Amino acid sequence: MRYAIILKGMPLNQAEAKLRSVDAQNIKPKPAMKQIFCDLDPEQAAALSTVAGLKVKEVKKVSGSQWITAPHADLVSTQAAGLNLYEVYHELRQAYIPALNGAGLTAAVLDSGIRESHEALEGKVVHRANFSESPTTSDLFGHGTGVAYIIAGEKDVRSGVATGAALMNIKVLNDDGEGTDEMTVDGIDTVCALVSAARVHDIPITDPMYPNTINLSAGGEDDGDPDNAIRVAARTAWEEYSVQVIAAVGNEGPGLSTVMCPACDPSVIAVGALRTWDFVISPISSRGPSKEGLIKPDLVCWGENIEVASHKADDEYDLKSGTSFSTPILTAADGLIWDLTRRVYGEHVRLTYHDWLQYAYAYCVKPDIAPVEKDNTYGYGMPAISSMVSQVLRPVSPLSGVTESITPIIGIGMLGLMMAGVARAI
Repeated sequence: MRYAIILKGMPLNQAEAKLRSVDAQNIKPKPAMKQIFCDLDPEQAAALSTVAGLKVKEVKKVSGSQWITAPHADLVSTQAAGLNLYEVYHELRQAYIPALNGAGLTAAVLDSGIRESHEALEGKVVHRANFSESPTTSDLFGHGTGVAYIIAGEKDVRSGVATGAALMNIKVLNDDGEGTDEMTVDGIDTVCALVSAARVHDIPITDPMYPNTINLSAGGEDDGDPDNAIRVAARTAWEEYSVQVIAAVGNEGPGLSTVMCPACDPSVIAVGALRTWDFVISPISSRGPSKEGLIKPDLVCWGENIEVASHKADDEYDLKSGTSFSTPILTAADGLIWDLTRRVYGEHVRLTYHDWLQYAYAYCVKPDIAPVEKDNTYGYGMPAISSMVSQVLRPVSPLSGVTESITPIIGIGMLGLMMAGVARAI
């Protein structure tokens, strides 16, 4: 069986020697992630579990879930054909000179691969790696392509959110949409290694080869253990490499304590899904609390009938649903806000959701039926770019490059046409 050995104070060389002493096989150290993967039989694992400075965890399954949807019967507006993110974000982007497009964001998409030849994704991928057992980084499962499109896709009047963002195609799910803790940790480790290389060579954080965000629209079961291999890697990515991990909570709702790992971790921005047509939580969106009692999700966003690029052909599009597709909307929205922030405060400034969450009550919205405080269904709510932009622009003069029509335009930017009258500011 495959195990993750989490280093809890024991130096790496001593841990490797200990593994060899019990005849562990296929030893693969991940020093930056503070863990080692290896093959053990149950007796070997039990023996190592008694060793101080080590934590032994069986490698578990990770998967990405989704479903292809038809328009909901209750839809009577122009959204009936699905949520076209170009229509939602176009006016917001065009309210700036030059247009706001999220340039500077490099999102590492840890997923089932990307159909890079799709007309809306050509030239968007700057790096690729494959940690699955599938032979290529292409997407035969039909998950990662949609996620990538939502972040940065662009083709005429179809687009994602941050059209100027760069993508990294890090395949950690196979062609059946399944992976393991180890594959995911491999992906996170690769992203952090790229950050290290960029720092050594003084590459700016806005360079396409400097990944600054991980989008993880997949996960495994929350076992309540902060030493879970993926959680350790995600915390390391944030705390030591300043790479924020934005992860889907999963589609196991409406039951309580169904949030996936690593979305259950405090260091990870956990995203749930809203029904697009009425701004109410999707019944399938996983709920908190985590097995440790933490309130999750952190944020929510639209997650049903989202238009995405298809993995089946270079000019086809699908409608898909699930927290897998609400997550990249917020990954990309972070890029738009960061783009604007740099214009106002300079290239050295980097705000992430970790910074914004300290003031979430001021810029998130929920339906009237939701509690005012953070809760285990909506979290803080859905980020309203209108509120966030007003904070970024507060000290700026009228000559900042923002057009005179910015106020009403931003008002519809993130909230969208379907939210009028059903949400309130928190």
